[in-house]
Amino acid sequence: MTVALLLQEYVKLRQFLSKRAMDFLPKYRKSFNLLLLKLIQYPDMSYKELHDHLISTTYRLHDDHLEAFQKVIANILEGGMEMLHDLPANLEKIMNDTATPTGGSTQLGIGGLLLRRFDVRAIALGSKEAGVMIDLEEQEETVGRPKGDKEFSRWSRRQTELFVAQQCALLQSNETKALNPRELQAKLAEIIKDNPLYSHAHFLNYMNCVRVRDYVGAAENLHRAFDRNAVKNLSPVESRGYQYLSLNLAILHAQFGHMREAHVSLKEAIMLAQEVGDRTCLQLANSWLSYLLSYHKIQVPDRISATAVEANVIKSISLGIQFFVKSVAQMGFEPAKQFELLMWSDYCNIQQSMQELIANCVVEKAALWTLYGRNDLASLTSQVLLNANMTNMGKAYNGENLCHAICCLALWLSLNGDHFRTYAVLQYARKCFPRDPNARLWTLTELYVASTKAIHMGEWQKANIACCRIHPLDKNLSILQRVTLNIARGNLSIAHDLLQDLLADKALPNQKPLVWTRAMILHATALIPSSEVINVLIEVHEFARRKHFDYEVATIDALFAHQLLAMGMPAKALKSCHKALDVILQHGGIYDRAKIMFLFARCAVAAAESSKRRQEMEKCEPLLTEAIQFFTKLGAYVKVKDIYAFMAQFYHEIGNQAERNRCAFKFREIDEQYPTGSFEVVDAII
Repeated sequence: MTVALLLQEYVKLRQFLSKRAMDFLPKYRKSFNLLLLKLIQYPDMSYKELHDHLISTTYRLHDDHLEAFQKVIANILEGGMEMLHDLPANLEKIMNDTATPTGGSTQLGIGGLLLRRFDVRAIALGSKEAGVMIDLEEQEETVGRPKGDKEFSRWSRRQTELFVAQQCALLQSNETKALNPRELQAKLAEIIKDNPLYSHAHFLNYMNCVRVRDYVGAAENLHRAFDRNAVKNLSPVESRGYQYLSLNLAILHAQFGHMREAHVSLKEAIMLAQEVGDRTCLQLANSWLSYLLSYHKIQVPDRISATAVEANVIKSISLGIQFFVKSVAQMGFEPAKQFELLMWSDYCNIQQSMQELIANCVVEKAALWTLYGRNDLASLTSQVLLNANMTNMGKAYNGENLCHAICCLALWLSLNGDHFRTYAVLQYARKCFPRDPNARLWTLTELYVASTKAIHMGEWQKANIACCRIHPLDKNLSILQRVTLNIARGNLSIAHDLLQDLLADKALPNQKPLVWTRAMILHATALIPSSEVINVLIEVHEFARRKHFDYEVATIDALFAHQLLAMGMPAKALKSCHKALDVILQHGGIYDRAKIMFLFARCAVAAAESSKRRQEMEKCEPLLTEAIQFFTKLGAYVKVKDIYAFMAQFYHEIGNQAERNRCAFKFREIDEQYPTGSFEVVDAII
């Protein structure tokens, strides 16, 4: 009825302005059409809510239009139902008067269809029923709510279906546009009260619970979705969608290690998917079943033809390829073949313009580059996604993949010492992804960046707090950061205890080989200069080489060089340092690059003949100067003092007192500003 009255006054106003040769501005036409769509799609509301919409900036009506509508409402309140007797005739005239541009509403438009429906209802409704339907004198706040103990149903079935579909799509593609958890929970409570048998509302409630990490409520809502309608009593068409409920329930059980319950739910999802012929869900369920059973096998087709297979089959193939690459990435599978498989996935995605899978494939490439130590290439790959036009039919894509790309970029900026831009990027991620599960990604990145920065600057308390906060998000990363912190402080016994707890897991090398490799590297670092470090380095070097962890291999070569230099074998140390130099300088952050420059200078000077040590030092001075700049940029003043101490000692040995005094003065100047505690190891390589 509200829409009918608004349309009536809208047509009258346009005809009035047309007779006086006055134009009705396009912005008012646009806002009125948006308002009509809003009122048609959403349930009944109070007059106060309606008035707020009419005067809002989004749906701002023409002043004359709003005034005319308010007069009609006032007349209805004063005169009662008699004022609406002429409304059906006026609406019929509006629908028939389409000869002029300022005429009525087309019968095929949304407004026209609603008017025709209202006209049919008004004709079929007698005066007595109309009086029961609406009583404006006794009900001032709401319109169309009859008296009685049973509360009026606000949400129709079609309105419910539209609302649930819109919110589900927004949660998947652009969460910031969806309602916040509190508002969505209130809307879903109304919907479930009005439509208790609509199971998809419970599924949306499950998604909302996952956003706020209410996993108990999430599981309850999935079970309620099944309880409201018995699947066995529904036709295949009516039961479509229940397979995804079972699949999500299986995934939820798998996240908590309930493998038996997960297998049961997966089998049920497969059965339901077969009944309704949903091959996409069938592929997803089989993929999860294979993952839980530790079967990492997939047959990649030699050729994919868009004319030979359907779109959903191509989507399944692309998902299967991405799932396979993710599963075998840390199993020693050849990296070149993994990227080749992802090229096939790209081919499938571009054929069908599957935006989400395209973004997922790009992010997976960035993850592979990060896994193999190519942080610079990972950053470039992420920037390709961030600079791509991810809008589809005017709707922007803002899914989980973009959060991964933003975090990857922030990590690379942090590795290069650009902390201002790092926190600006993370702040943007906080704004775009305010809630779980995406919020965990940027939170983990932010804490990792903060802990690493604090370790470099020697702010041990801040570093320890950040490491402890990482623990609920990633236990292994938290342990590795705490080990790094304690080695930097010289607390080697605590570092050994933490590493023993981590390395005690015998399944770690197979399940998380990169974590095991980094833990062994830290273990070797804590053993320097003990002779035991050689055996540890040989073991982890062979393992990292088999897994194609090139950056970790370069780090191990640098540790070999450090140990050989300490053992008095500078020539072999220089040879080992050369192996690590190219990889770290090309793909490492400025901290690792500065360390390898300093190590190379020490090895080169030590390996040179006595008569040529001065010339070798002159060649290495630009490297040492650049290393000092890098350490200063990161606030790692302990490492700056190490370099000046090395240079002062060298110049003292060759009798160059001027350069010795200059370096000693620099050391003293920095030490006065940033004193080194007695517990710190100045020559530490962390």
